[in-house]
Amino acid sequence: MDIQALKLNLAEKIIKTEKTSLLLEINSLLQNESNDDWWDNLPPEIQSSIEEGLNDVKEGNTIPHEQVISEAKQNYGFAC
Repeated sequence: MDIQALKLNLAEKIIKTEKTSLLLEINSLLQNESNDDWWDNLPPEIQSSIEEGLNDVKEGNTIPHEQVISEAKQNYGFAC
């Protein structure tokens, strides 16, 4: 089912329903829908940190999981 068919199907069901509680729930759901991207709500320092991490990955500046576990066991006595 494509998005337009889904919209039409939902609209038909909404028009046919007599359940006030369901209509109120749908209304609440739609009112709470936000077009804002969650990224825009992050503080700039968090965005910068994430972008830095993504750049590190692109450039291959990463440490394999096995190495991190090995060093944690060795340096901190973790029994992973």
